[in-house]
Amino acid sequence: MKCDNCRERPAIWSYSEIAAFISDSDKAAWVYEDTETGRLIGIILWRYRNRLRDTFEGWNIFPQLDERLFPPDGAFCEIFQLWDAPAFRRRGLASALKRQAETESLRHRVHSLYTHTEERNTHVIEMNLNLGYREVRRGPIWDEIVRVSLIKLLAGGGFARCEY
Repeated sequence: MKCDNCRERPAIWSYSEIAAFISDSDKAAWVYEDTETGRLIGIILWRYRNRLRDTFEGWNIFPQLDERLFPPDGAFCEIFQLWDAPAFRRRGLASALKRQAETESLRHRVHSLYTHTEERNTHVIEMNLNLGYREVRRGPIWDEIVRVSLIKLLAGGGFARCEY
């Protein structure tokens, strides 16, 4: 299973797990399903955060990132899981899921997206760079594994202070 910030997961998320996750208004998911089999073939999970209002306890990376990387209002979308079925990889599904998160973020007036992935996931890093994300940090977050943090600023955010 390909994730932006996790190792291989033994089982695909079930619809009930997804429904439980999105029970909070600040969380969202987008799912692609194989219409012939009814099986999940792609999923992205994200939550809307605010660097100014949220408390980031424990291993969280956000206090370590330069505040100038975020818009003045502090709002951003944290994409923390992206997966597509092995048979559907390298077909643009993961990119389409990322673009859907961007579209939904704009609908919520959020113009900044954050994600991270393990350094060894070069194909995921390349996909994010091709989608306009920029690397802003490289190093361990909650364990010894090196992760690459990436941020994308969406058009219309109206903030010039953000720097890469």
